[in-house]
Amino acid sequence: MRTRKPRLLSLIILLAAAGLAAGPGTGGLTGSAQAATAPRPVAGGTLTIAYVPFATHIDVNAANISTLNEVALYFYETLFDRDGSGKLVPLLAKEEQVSPDGLAVTLKLQTGVRFHDGVPFNAAAVKWNLERKIQKKQPLNDVLPIRSVEEVDALTVRINLTRPAPSLKAFLSDKTFSMYSPAFVERVGDNALKQQASGTGPFTVAEFRPNEVLRLKKNPNYWQKDLPYLDEVIFRIVPDINARATMLQAGDADMALALSAPDIEKLKTMRGFRVLRQMGSHQYYITINTRKPPLDDVRVRRALNHAVDKAGIIKTVLLGNAIPATAPYINATVDGYARAGVYAYDPERAKTLLDEAGWKVGTGGIRQKDGKRLSLELITRKGAVPGDFESAELIQGMLRAIGIDARLAVLESATFISRVTKPPEQADYDLVNFSVNIFAGDAEFVMRTFYHTSAFAPKYYNRAYYSSPQVDRWIDESARAVTRAERDRLYARIIKQVFDDAPIIQLVDAFQLAAIRDTVHGVYLAGAQNNWPAKYAWKEKR
Repeated sequence: MRTRKPRLLSLIILLAAAGLAAGPGTGGLTGSAQAATAPRPVAGGTLTIAYVPFATHIDVNAANISTLNEVALYFYETLFDRDGSGKLVPLLAKEEQVSPDGLAVTLKLQTGVRFHDGVPFNAAAVKWNLERKIQKKQPLNDVLPIRSVEEVDALTVRINLTRPAPSLKAFLSDKTFSMYSPAFVERVGDNALKQQASGTGPFTVAEFRPNEVLRLKKNPNYWQKDLPYLDEVIFRIVPDINARATMLQAGDADMALALSAPDIEKLKTMRGFRVLRQMGSHQYYITINTRKPPLDDVRVRRALNHAVDKAGIIKTVLLGNAIPATAPYINATVDGYARAGVYAYDPERAKTLLDEAGWKVGTGGIRQKDGKRLSLELITRKGAVPGDFESAELIQGMLRAIGIDARLAVLESATFISRVTKPPEQADYDLVNFSVNIFAGDAEFVMRTFYHTSAFAPKYYNRAYYSSPQVDRWIDESARAVTRAERDRLYARIIKQVFDDAPIIQLVDAFQLAAIRDTVHGVYLAGAQNNWPAKYAWKEKR
């Protein structure tokens, strides 16, 4: 039996509010030094955040997008959460009991919690939310092996499983499993959830204009005593990556996210600002369409990996704010991670592999086979994440150096997502510049939504259309593992096999960066979500 004490969450929140988890940066202290010097929290004020375009709706149950998760956590809450150190902690569920066979998980819920519409949060609400998620086939509904959900009493719910699920809590911490008010949903209907919300979070939605602004007001009836501190949080949607930094410097924002590496370096030297830097689960990679010749040849895919200078990207584009990725889609911040390796930057090895695959150097230095040039399109966005376009430009040159004609196609986000979210028979792309956040903080998320054949886009995120019967069998076997140790041994084997099969060009694990005014405290990294929540933040009055 495992029991979580409700006091733990309160302690973590107080530490975050006092600035303990605020991360390193110029002008700020970390750890015990910061605790000793941090001023006491002050209530009131408005926090303005310069943010990226995230979605045309705020229905987080219906999507699983990191940028939407980042705003949804202000007004919706989940049964579990992750703290500033990445550990799973209670949130709406305060205690957990697992049966000896692992097939029943009983959750004791927090007392005194109400949704924004005034309706009590209870076991009936949890049952309704989980059953709705499954019935509507919303994201990740089929990943959890839920057989049934039952109310034990008003504040106790039992989740019955078809198999043991060591990662159940991790998935229930993913913001796509946020708890909605059943009464509110039934009153306004599903379509209204795109613009309105009734959760249990510290803020309520006052105004949402897609691609413009999200305005949140303090929840006066929030169940955690004395929280939140702020009266208002405003997300200003600013598509231009440089304009976000300009807003911060001009005093039009208190916090700016997803900034370019040059702007981060500049802000480090400026008085009145702090830069927060911490490793999360954010990985940059290039998806390879493994169904499309010549990319169906593993020798070609491995050649692409050896052709790319990861250290060069880190130094030139990201200015040191990343490390080489050591496993496909996953890193050491994620439960169940195992190191697979790094494809060494070795252009000569890349050329040899292409020679072995029958691609010989032809006119103009471009390789040919059976009269066809080795020409690949690399699709990218510009400013969706820091350094995406600049990295793509470097990679284009690196591929040209081994005899590949790589053509860049720069797309705006809506067109980009539409183009790369199709079933394999409709996918016409070669290479796609992508990045990923492991929302649940657990490797099972990667196994089920990136590695498995059943995860082909558009259902999930296997946009490489990677398919290995052996990997599928191992993943299915891992689902029957009773212990986490048994599961993780299989995961190590799976991760290594996927690495060897090279369905992506494995690039870098990027540090998460945020810039804030030095009057802002209590911001911490939610590592799994790769964001910097300010829901327990406060502003110093000077």
